[in-house]
Amino acid sequence: MDDVTRIRDRIDELDQEIVRLLKNRYENARLLGRIKKHRGLDYRDPEREKIILRKIERAATSLDLDPNLIRPVFDQIFALSVEAQRDHPQQDPKKLDQTRILIVGGTGAMGRFFARFASQQGAKVKIAGREINKTRTAAKEMEVEPGTILDATSSDIVISAVPMEETVRVATETASLMTTGCLLADLSSVKTGISDRVAEKISKGLEYVSLHPLFGPGIDHLHDQVIVAVPYRPGQKWSRLARALQGGGSKIQTMSAAQHDRAMAYVQGLHHFALISLGLGLDGMGGEPRTQSLRETEGRIVRMLDGWDMIVGIQKLNPFLPPVRQKFLELATNLAQIRSKQASGVKKRLLSNVQKWSRKL
Repeated sequence: MDDVTRIRDRIDELDQEIVRLLKNRYENARLLGRIKKHRGLDYRDPEREKIILRKIERAATSLDLDPNLIRPVFDQIFALSVEAQRDHPQQDPKKLDQTRILIVGGTGAMGRFFARFASQQGAKVKIAGREINKTRTAAKEMEVEPGTILDATSSDIVISAVPMEETVRVATETASLMTTGCLLADLSSVKTGISDRVAEKISKGLEYVSLHPLFGPGIDHLHDQVIVAVPYRPGQKWSRLARALQGGGSKIQTMSAAQHDRAMAYVQGLHHFALISLGLGLDGMGGEPRTQSLRETEGRIVRMLDGWDMIVGIQKLNPFLPPVRQKFLELATNLAQIRSKQASGVKKRLLSNVQKWSRKL
């Protein structure tokens, strides 16, 4: 490829990445704007802008960029952020306005995320956790109400955000308190043996949809995030919640429990297993040098540790994962014994897989 074409292609990729980052910043600014409005704070904070600009100018200088050229760019970014924070009621209707939502496990990271989201969508949110003091503290931080599982009796929607091993017990106990026509949802990363058992145990008069957010709780907004839904008994309440999630920018993909677990055996199970194996295999690595690729991989491993209990739960509970792991181990063993003349065959197989992924993008 000609150098001019190659470099232009790379610049095009960087332009697209800049736009994605601006969109991410814009969505975070919208979230900040909602919080500021609720607390009666001004949209623009000149002192903070000065602090940001000083940091940016130092960073630009360290990268041998002229700060005078960078500053106008951030002046426009600030303007974009202020626009994002302004109230646009005609563009941002509250899709869960006055809906009563209880988050069981609301003091956990994912529970907190959904509590914040529902509150921003106009819902009357209560959270329930194991410890009342922790629940009260978390509720105060998120500006929602503390509650208990007993609040399921007066809730339109209950979301169970508890560890997978607790999902069946907590979901069935909560469902026994709920009113006919209301929606129960859980966030289990494995469906077989969990969500299907819940569906069997709870009243047929309840709506029930098992969800799986394909993102970590560290994100601040739903834009471009995928949520898998296993709709056992969907109804009006689910339709309303789904519209709110989609309105927040998420993509909802509907599957059966078996389809979900087969896909997640690769998407999460095998991916995590490979990262764990790689992380353990790097035990002799210390200090520099490091490639950018290795730094990125190390970052993924660190982030994975933040959700370790979930990672282990998937490895233990997904029934489709053991044969996938076994095939991976066999491939790794064979690859370790590869000879030079076999390398082209490996490349051909790898290329075939890449082409399959590309067609699905």
